[in-house]
Amino acid sequence: MANLLKLCVPYATPGATYAASITLPGLSIIFVLLRFYTRSLQKNAFGIDDWLMLPALAMVTAMGITLVIGTHLKAFAYRTSIMSLAQIIEYPFLYFTLLSYGFIKLSIAFFYRRLFVSSRGAWFDWATKISIAVVILWIIAFFFGYIFSCGTHFSAWWISFEDNAKYCGVLPDYDTAFVVSDLITDIMILCLPLPVIWNLHMTTGRKLVVIGILATGAVSIGAAIIKVILSFEFKNGDLTNGGLTAHVDPDPTLNTIIFWCMVEAGLGVIAACLPTLRPLLSKISLGSIVNSVRSALSPDSSHWQRSQRPVSHPEGSHTNLTPDNSSASQMPMVSVTGSAGSLHSANKDVTQVKESGIYVTSQIWQHESMV
Repeated sequence: MANLLKLCVPYATPGATYAASITLPGLSIIFVLLRFYTRSLQKNAFGIDDWLMLPALAMVTAMGITLVIGTHLKAFAYRTSIMSLAQIIEYPFLYFTLLSYGFIKLSIAFFYRRLFVSSRGAWFDWATKISIAVVILWIIAFFFGYIFSCGTHFSAWWISFEDNAKYCGVLPDYDTAFVVSDLITDIMILCLPLPVIWNLHMTTGRKLVVIGILATGAVSIGAAIIKVILSFEFKNGDLTNGGLTAHVDPDPTLNTIIFWCMVEAGLGVIAACLPTLRPLLSKISLGSIVNSVRSALSPDSSHWQRSQRPVSHPEGSHTNLTPDNSSASQMPMVSVTGSAGSLHSANKDVTQVKESGIYVTSQIWQHESMV
């Protein structure tokens, strides 16, 4: 067997594989449930983008279960020559991976339509439709491409190295094409809303904030880039003499690619749900958390409660906490609310983007001192 040489990332260990295959599906379940809870909290109807997260979650969970079984049987994350066992487990994992990626991309694309498509026939309407069609064709092409990658010799996937080399010689090319096209479509989906956001009537800083919120999916692109590099390192070898001779050890390298497939899928589900949770997170302020902790830890809770009592004012004295309309008119503000097709402006220094769970608010109060 070839020497175990250094890759661009550390080889996936059994512990790391167990951790990723259990933690990421668990977190994905939590974030998808929070996504639906937030929609219910806002009394918003569930959209296609929400429903698509359910099959995506099912595929990510299936990926985790497959990895746990494979690692337990020492087919993954171990240097093994038991090709049949590893390949049998890898075969369904490949389809789980493809479908999870596809559903995540489609969910994000439909989420963008929900946010920014204000009229039929607009350029962004067509851009998202084309992107959705490209993703669907991508799923279909690789689904059937992998099914017939060994021709009609389906068992050549796991029978032996010789059969795999004889009938499945295109597999390394398919794998490389898959990870490269996955990265390209990820970038395509990520960049879709940038022109729309940049044309909104907001300051550059506010635009960057909105882009940052929507670009949480970029965290999974890092895993996709690592997969591309690993795939080319793995492809450096060729199937000869009953085994893979390459510049890297084939078993740990393939296991590491599978590990990063799991990472990308899990992070993809989480990142796709994060922008929809803004209304829920806005209800949880840092101050309320600190106050709750202090109340629980304070040895004199009655003193803390007394400090929270309202201050009484002597009879005849009154403090008006309501801003005076005349002074409010001296505080210029602007309010921009809506999507690409629905913008309303009022004053000058308040900028707000509010649509389907995304809120970016900045408010500047200017007080004049009177001498």
